[in-house]
Amino acid sequence: MFDRAVSRIVAIAAASGAAVMAVFAAGFSLYALIEPRVGAAGAAAIVALVAALIVAIIALFATFRARKREREAQEASADLAHSLPVELLGDAVRDRPLVTLAVTLVAGALAARNPGLVRDLVGIAARFTRSR
Repeated sequence: MFDRAVSRIVAIAAASGAAVMAVFAAGFSLYALIEPRVGAAGAAAIVALVAALIVAIIALFATFRARKREREAQEASADLAHSLPVELLGDAVRDRPLVTLAVTLVAGALAARNPGLVRDLVGIAARFTRSR
């Protein structure tokens, strides 16, 4: 197990080193291509600008993907909220708060002593909510 972890770390380090070398070589080749036309300072500025644009584009794509995942999570939670009978539970809680407190305490004690039973009950409830 330890050998596998070490070999994975070495492989990741080698791939990272190769990626760094490729980026450095691409930057240097761009510099060498542009330097005779605009001078050393201009070529360095253009290489820096290209690098900044690449980083900005990658950040833009990452932001769009994160927003998409966030939107999908909000839609999933909204679907789950609409599938549960919240109105019935809300009425019961408002009408009998002490009974609701007692039921909550008993359910918490039951969940603490029998987590397998709670898992099975949640699985059964999930089957009924999926079929709707």
